[in-house]
Amino acid sequence: MTKVTSGSARAALLAEDSVRRFIRIAALGLTLGGLSSAGEGPPALDTFTSPDGSFQFVYPESYALLVGDSMLRATQGRHAAIPVCNFATAVACVIYPIEREWETRLEAAGFSVDTLNAANESECMAFADETARARGTVATTSVTLHSRLFRRAVATRKLLGHSQAAEFYRTFRQQKCYELQVAVSTTDEQVSRKAPAGSLGDPRADNARESLRLILSSTIFEKE
Repeated sequence: MTKVTSGSARAALLAEDSVRRFIRIAALGLTLGGLSSAGEGPPALDTFTSPDGSFQFVYPESYALLVGDSMLRATQGRHAAIPVCNFATAVACVIYPIEREWETRLEAAGFSVDTLNAANESECMAFADETARARGTVATTSVTLHSRLFRRAVATRKLLGHSQAAEFYRTFRQQKCYELQVAVSTTDEQVSRKAPAGSLGDPRADNARESLRLILSSTIFEKE
């Protein structure tokens, strides 16, 4: 006999699986990336579900969750010249905590889920909107997350003495263009030695980006 699972039950099972998966990945990432002190376990986690129930993600409780008016009032980092969260488009934004400000170029880091104006799926996935063109996104690639297809693009923004590296993941559902973003802002100082390939040139910035990528990887959409 084939077991039939209702849509709500299936969503609950997938959400639970996402939490378990995030814990496993976070524990591994924290161990390998040196994001926690020796002897500490994975961080306590919480789950955010969008007001309309369309998506959810898992994030450490120690990170600041910004929603609604809090995006306007809260501090996104330490004197960050380039914000990592756009209050005009973000449904929710998670800010990476910076406990120690010295000996690091890291100014701010955040993960956000935004809704953007797009006439159709083609426009959304092609990054054809003015906002994307203004921030200089490069050629896109396709990635799959929880069986959902996303188009990924990267961009680097610079402002006198400051720089931001960002990754954008877009998907189109229920006539809405969703963008998942990981952004890391740093001081744009000369690095004493050449940074390894794929590095932001600062260990704390690299750790922040990897941590936020784990939050992104936990994101699921309704009925997936």
